[in-house]
Amino acid sequence: MNVVEYSHINLEGYTAGAHFCRALHEKGGVIIYMHNNLEFINIDLSEYCKEKDFEACAIKLITTSLNICIITIYRSPTGNFNSFLPNLDKILQLLHTPALHIIICGDINMNYLTENDQKRQVDNLLLMYNLTAIVNFPTRISKTSATSIDNFFTDITRLQDFLVTPFPNDLSNHDVQILTFTILIPNHPNKTKFKRKINKHSIYDYIYDLSNET
Repeated sequence: MNVVEYSHINLEGYTAGAHFCRALHEKGGVIIYMHNNLEFINIDLSEYCKEKDFEACAIKLITTSLNICIITIYRSPTGNFNSFLPNLDKILQLLHTPALHIIICGDINMNYLTENDQKRQVDNLLLMYNLTAIVNFPTRISKTSATSIDNFFTDITRLQDFLVTPFPNDLSNHDVQILTFTILIPNHPNKTKFKRKINKHSIYDYIYDLSNET
């Protein structure tokens, strides 16, 4: 996804909360769309991004029940893993606090259905921030293989009653992953304003009341 492609994307009822667009290569890029009823803050991660190696964007969701940060990441199959891992560590060092609940999602092109060295390195890094993978089913299914290269990473001790489900679709060669959990949205109560109505009748009433005063 480049800047021109991004400018033509419009989802009714949603706002592009954060994004990273490629300038040198085709495809790739990441974006987070937020429902218009949700309040959020954009977190600028552009200084840590490098096309193909580490593409990321993030938002902080404003709720009353959880202090949530959502990070979306893409790593190309041809990207440099030795660049991906340090940059992932840098943004987690930047964002991680005991009060902040981090959810990482995206396509990191590592198969989580098999054991491999890259997966172990990512898992060991994420465990330092108490984050674990929660997708345990295939996300990219072809005639010859079934891999889980898309995932959610979060602190499952702080995310109560969550559910992760696949959603096959015809828009991509990857299935969608849906993470469902409950949060409380800030309630902004209606403010009441009192106004004094001034017209011919109220003026007459005011004069009459004055006439009864000593």
